[in-house]
Amino acid sequence: MGGKNKQRTKGNVRPSSSGRAAELLAKESGTVPAFMGFGSAQSDLGYVPAVQGAEEIDNLVDADFRMVLRKLSKRDVTTKLKAMQEFGAMCKEREVEAVRGVLPYWPRNYCKISLDPDRRVREATQQAFEQLVLKVKKYLAPHLKNLMGFWLIAQCDTYSPAASAARAAFEAAFPPHKQPEAVAFCKDEVLAVSCVTINEFP
Repeated sequence: MGGKNKQRTKGNVRPSSSGRAAELLAKESGTVPAFMGFGSAQSDLGYVPAVQGAEEIDNLVDADFRMVLRKLSKRDVTTKLKAMQEFGAMCKEREVEAVRGVLPYWPRNYCKISLDPDRRVREATQQAFEQLVLKVKKYLAPHLKNLMGFWLIAQCDTYSPAASAARAAFEAAFPPHKQPEAVAFCKDEVLAVSCVTINEFP
């Protein structure tokens, strides 16, 4: 009687599975409230495009961008610095569609590296972000809520070149009359990030 050894769960629902969870996460897509006329967003899928369960997303990411994103996850400062400089150059040189493919993966990378202990990495991150902003423009809108808290904190970086670069990226994204609207759109996320992050800033 093979049935006796089956895992049982309350209410006979399917037991949890990390594989199923990853699959659902890859397929899940939500919407964010319209902001300056922009609409739906793709869920943030991680630091680096992963093939399993997300082939249709992964195929949108240029192979060179995928390689750079992998380098950004390394611990070595020199590797991260060179990778971020390379990322900024690629954002400047590549076509809009190629750069857009990176957007679902940028927020988690940015939010982590914008707090990097090395000030040169932080500065390069903000400079690369400006190049990304200049290239994708309105396509950044669905990802703002995931970025804004760390973006505002970066503008107060104790290393002034990094803070200036973060402000330059912000000003490239929003004209002065739109900046308060952009922050208000993300106010809940900004407050949440501020509460947990302020003590971690280098």
